[in-house]
Amino acid sequence: MEFGLAIPHTGKFASPEYVRDFCQTADELGYDGLWTVDHPAIPPSSPSAYTLGEEPKVMPDGAVARNLVPNYEMTSTMLFVAGITQRVKLGSSVCVVPLRNPVMNARILATLDIYSGGRLIYGVGVGWLKEEADAMQMPWDRRGARTEEHIALLRKLWMAEGDTVSFDGEFYRFPDIHPDPRPFQKPSPPIVIGGHSDIALRRAARIGDGWTAGPMLPERLQALIEKLRGYLDAEGRDPDAFPIYANAGTAITAESGAKAWKFTAPNGAIGIGDVDALVERFRLFERMGVNHLRVGPSAPDRKGHLEIVEQLATHVLPACR
Repeated sequence: MEFGLAIPHTGKFASPEYVRDFCQTADELGYDGLWTVDHPAIPPSSPSAYTLGEEPKVMPDGAVARNLVPNYEMTSTMLFVAGITQRVKLGSSVCVVPLRNPVMNARILATLDIYSGGRLIYGVGVGWLKEEADAMQMPWDRRGARTEEHIALLRKLWMAEGDTVSFDGEFYRFPDIHPDPRPFQKPSPPIVIGGHSDIALRRAARIGDGWTAGPMLPERLQALIEKLRGYLDAEGRDPDAFPIYANAGTAITAESGAKAWKFTAPNGAIGIGDVDALVERFRLFERMGVNHLRVGPSAPDRKGHLEIVEQLATHVLPACR
């Protein structure tokens, strides 16, 4: 199983200097992935319900901003990180694609994949924050269908065999244009579908190159993976060959010089254990069928945050591998 980290390009730790130090450290320590999040326009308050938890929930005023501001743009951050790292994969978890023009998006992502030497993993979702789409003057209706056509357009440009390509869809259309630059990865970078609803899981099974999950307790993740595997079977696809990218769902804090670890779950439950306990917690995800696990270091400041990244790489990840 591979291990990834969230790039600190949003929230209280976000700064160009810390993104550089964090990502270069992760690359040198052997982490497998660095992941971004996407919120181009954050309102101070919103009546939209957050839909990725077990139940839809309206966020308190200012909650999204407190977690994500400042918010350095997702794709620009990946381009920056591509230039300062050598081997680590670069992923989005997830890009809200209905907020983007697909032709421009295809060009930017192909450029990123080329500049990084084929390290892009493109995680996509339909979004949940209507006020964000309103601020960007982008349509919110039928965003699932728009997302699927956006994906089809990306692949049409990326996988074009001739010198020109055209597209004639319900939402997007253009006459012949030149498809270059085409991505480094052939036939295209992997497009992994995010979301926890039945519709999202079915979409992943039908058109995805994988599925990416947000933070949640292992019990809920297990149930969603089992449901996904059923949808893959129905589509005639091999569940064992379908990559799953998951989030460990806990804020991980080192205690007593990395001899003990505290992990805080989304429901507030706190566990304390030694290295073996944390290794076993990670291996639980591997037994579920997770291929790439994002882990979440937690600390009150940047120095402590980076120290936990180093301690995980030194004391925990080798035992998992």
